[in-house]
Amino acid sequence: MVISHEHVQESFELHVVSTGAGDQASFVKAAKDVWPWVDYIHIREKQLTWQEKVGWAEILCGAGVPSCRIVINGSELSPQNEIYGGVHWGQEAIRNYNNDGISNVQRVRLGVSVHSIDEAKNAEERGANYLFFGHVYATNSKPDLEPRGLSALAEVCRGVSIPVIAIGGVEPGNIHAIRSAGAQGVAVISNVWASDSPDRAAASLRQAIVDTKSLIR
Repeated sequence: MVISHEHVQESFELHVVSTGAGDQASFVKAAKDVWPWVDYIHIREKQLTWQEKVGWAEILCGAGVPSCRIVINGSELSPQNEIYGGVHWGQEAIRNYNNDGISNVQRVRLGVSVHSIDEAKNAEERGANYLFFGHVYATNSKPDLEPRGLSALAEVCRGVSIPVIAIGGVEPGNIHAIRSAGAQGVAVISNVWASDSPDRAAASLRQAIVDTKSLIR
């Protein structure tokens, strides 16, 4: 089966997360080619202010990336604008805001990165719409840390009712195993951005997702 360039959105999501290298020009150039294959592009540049990340989002929109596919990662409450489709928090942010504060971001989709079942349950209770869990497989971005593995991923998937997105060492060949563990999506960094052809890398991931669509979990 060969998918078309403009894919039909699957229930199993594909997120691509920026490298944090701060290279805006390269990121925008690759994102222009990648976005038709993915569900969300994350701007995860910790060195930038919130407003600078919003500026990157505006540039992506100007380059043709739909605003609904742009997620801004950070620890801030989202300001009053509609140029992006979601915000994503780490554990520091989820600890810094009380439930009233978290409710202020519910006009956009809120994701939270977690690393354990307890963090996952806490994020769900506090209003997260989805979770990133990882790292599942060995990854160059965390060379000194052991991967948490598929069993831990499955435990988190069973323990919450919101979608769990697997991150860390994801490639087309392990989409089936990740989906079998109960995840409802994957997130990648280097698999796409470090590729000589980011669009082909994203298309390969999308094809693997389509090929496992009929998997019964």
